[in-house]
Amino acid sequence: MASKARLSVAAVLGAGVLLTSLTACGEEEKSAAPTSSSVISDERCAANGEAGKLTYLTSYQYAATASILDVLAAEELGYFDDLCLDVEVQPGDTAQNPQLVSAGRAAFAALGGPADVLSAVAAGADVVSVATYGNVPAIEYISLADGPIKDLKDLEGKTVGYKGNQDPPLLSMLEKAGVDTDKVEFVSVGYDPSILAQGKVHALEAYKSNEPKVLAKAGHEVTEWKPEEYGVQSSFNNLVTSSKFAEKNPTAVEDFLRATFKAYEWLSASDENLTKGLGWAEKATGPGSYDVELAKVRWQTEVELISSSQPEGTPLGFQSEEQWKPEAEVYVEHGVLKEMPDLSEAFDASYVEAIFEGTELVWGE
Repeated sequence: MASKARLSVAAVLGAGVLLTSLTACGEEEKSAAPTSSSVISDERCAANGEAGKLTYLTSYQYAATASILDVLAAEELGYFDDLCLDVEVQPGDTAQNPQLVSAGRAAFAALGGPADVLSAVAAGADVVSVATYGNVPAIEYISLADGPIKDLKDLEGKTVGYKGNQDPPLLSMLEKAGVDTDKVEFVSVGYDPSILAQGKVHALEAYKSNEPKVLAKAGHEVTEWKPEEYGVQSSFNNLVTSSKFAEKNPTAVEDFLRATFKAYEWLSASDENLTKGLGWAEKATGPGSYDVELAKVRWQTEVELISSSQPEGTPLGFQSEEQWKPEAEVYVEHGVLKEMPDLSEAFDASYVEAIFEGTELVWGE
């Protein structure tokens, strides 16, 4: 899901530490990809194999989110093997992933949204988005349904919790609702949503697929304040690579997306498939630390957000300047981006276009 879209010096230094533990993609380690395929031609199979071992980094552990669970499922289902790709899935972090991809230590990574990509590009990283999943904000404010917040203007004189940095789309929502943000006390909080139920804050920044569901499971009904209902547009969940890797290995990029999107369809096809996919994520995470029940709700919520916001006639992963521009403008207005970026440098829609006929995924050649 969406993240803070700020690259700090600490993040860059942290990425430097991780660089030493990751082998450059396609270098030193020989590919273990199959040398033949019943899905693609021998020529394409050979080209994909030449890309070498491909490290993919998640944006947050093995969360049940699009751009993570579907990649993991593609690996477990053998879809990457079917397309002669040798993919290794590793847990990553949105703040560090751009540096690792840019340095060639990972071929692919997940990021929280277009703003993360734009911030990385502005910081000098060689990253390009090859797919965008959701076309609606993934974030919102939540307040207790039986609490004092009945209108966003009620937040004046109240306390609002946020994670890390304040999200410009949420601030824009407040402005559009006529809230005097100077009268709101914003406090940085952790990731435990129970502080809302405990009355420590009056409203809380949240991911639509996460905190409201956690609180609902604990018996707390919340009101959700959604940016899109106030005319604020943004997108969420991106898959990125480097322009250097993509230019050298175009079929590998196409087929990485092809396998991932086929797994996305498989996960979304039945509860049985989803349960199996979550089992893989639970195993990768480790025993006792993965809430499968909440993870299932999270995935289903995101799939609904993605499908309901998909522009008519466009395929999963679709990207355009019209799609990215509103989010970029909001981040410029709030000073996260110093100037309006050249959006054409931050994403490449051609790889998604190459694997779809209309809105139907083409499996193979």
